[in-house]
Amino acid sequence: MSYKRLGSKVRYGILAASLLFLVLPVSASMVSFMVVETGLNDEIASSQYTSLWEGGLMEAFFNAGHIVTNAPITRMDKRPANDLSGSIRNDFNEAIEGGADYFILGYLEHVIQGRAAVPTEITIKLYRTDSQQLIFEQKFPAGTTKNLNEEYQLAQNAARLIIVNIKDR
Repeated sequence: MSYKRLGSKVRYGILAASLLFLVLPVSASMVSFMVVETGLNDEIASSQYTSLWEGGLMEAFFNAGHIVTNAPITRMDKRPANDLSGSIRNDFNEAIEGGADYFILGYLEHVIQGRAAVPTEITIKLYRTDSQQLIFEQKFPAGTTKNLNEEYQLAQNAARLIIVNIKDR
C-alpha cells in the first residue's frame, strides 16, 4: 500500500516538473559568425589561424548555450570603410534571414613575411541584427602564442568576453 502512495507521489512530481518546464520560456540567442582575412593577396595561402579563431569563438558561444552559424571565411586586401557593405552586407542579411539575433564580424589582420602570412591581431565586432547597431568592439592579439592550442584558448577567452555583452540572456 505504501508503494502505491509513493508511486502516485512520484507521478505527480514528474507531472509538476514537466508543467514547470512547459511554462517557463526557454530561448537561446542565435549568433552568426563571419571571419575576414585582411592583408593577404590571392597568391598567399590561408593560415590555420583563421579557422582556429572561428572555431574557438563558435565553440565558446555554443558552450554558453547559444545557437551558432557561420558564413564562409572571406578574404579582402584591406578592411572596408563601412563594415556592413559589399559581401559582408550580403552575409549580414543572410544571417538576419536565417533568424540570427547577433552577427559577429572578425577581421583577422595579417602581414606577409616571405611566402607566409602571419596574423597580427583580430578585431571582433558584435552587432545586433534587429537594429544593425554595433554593441561591442575589441582588438585581440593573434599569432602571438607559443602553439595552436594556446591560440585556440585565446580565441575562446575572447569569445567569453564578448558573451558578457549579450544582454538578452
